[in-house]
Amino acid sequence: MMPPQSDTVATNTLSPMKGIDCLNCGSPIIGRFCSECGQEFVSDQQTLAQLVRGLRTQYLSREGQLWQTLVKLFFAPGALTAEYIAGRRVRYFRPWRLYLMASVIVFALVQFFGLNLGLRLYGEQGVHFLRSTRVTSADDSRSHGLGVAPVQVILDNLNTSGVQRFRDLSAEDRFAFLRARRAQYVSYFVLFLVPALALTLGYFYRNRRRRYAEHLVFGLHCQSYLLLMLLIEAKLPTLVANGLSYWVIVYFCLALHRVYGGSWPETLGRGAAILLLYFGIISITNLALVFALIAL
Repeated sequence: MMPPQSDTVATNTLSPMKGIDCLNCGSPIIGRFCSECGQEFVSDQQTLAQLVRGLRTQYLSREGQLWQTLVKLFFAPGALTAEYIAGRRVRYFRPWRLYLMASVIVFALVQFFGLNLGLRLYGEQGVHFLRSTRVTSADDSRSHGLGVAPVQVILDNLNTSGVQRFRDLSAEDRFAFLRARRAQYVSYFVLFLVPALALTLGYFYRNRRRRYAEHLVFGLHCQSYLLLMLLIEAKLPTLVANGLSYWVIVYFCLALHRVYGGSWPETLGRGAAILLLYFGIISITNLALVFALIAL
């Protein structure tokens, strides 16, 4: 009597494929994925239609990684980090991958459309993270430049040879100079903010005895959310943008409570302290960035 078809399929799926080794590491193929390196086995060369279907399934379908990641990121503060720490990871983008994707999108759109990104807590006032380099004249510097305040602080208080050369330039030449050098530094500035936030979290939640890697994952998820939200509110009316900026702060506190636990008064107190220190780090680092652009 022949065995049921389902048993045959299961046996074949779990058995090594005769004469077929993983093209990546050379180990015998078992099932659909290599048991050593995890690479998926594809028996034939993919057609364009198969490639498009695979990308659509992974990134655009409701079951795909991108959809599930963005739903958790935007509508469940802290849930993505909690899922990662709990070991449920394959259905979501890895933290570094998500952060790099968000960074590439944001940097590209900032450069292409000339956007200024920052938390607009009251009108145009707030914490600026990225400012457009599309400056046509000194008159536009206040709304489009690297930030007049850091530049002015450096010009008023430092007198290195680089600062002196910059001081001797005309207003238009100053901003042309900053535009030319800014791109190579600003990506490092934003990337630096992630480990800085993780260190801040580790300090204020040192009694939780969590590893630095867990703080780093939380920082990557929060920074990815922040960049995408700043991009969304960049061209919105002031009132809506202000509301979204305050929501980002609320989101951060909700994420802290979900991931680190504790009472709400404790979460709000630590959250406020973390944000104050974090914004202070942004201001100091931005000043150092402008100094590097001018003096080095």
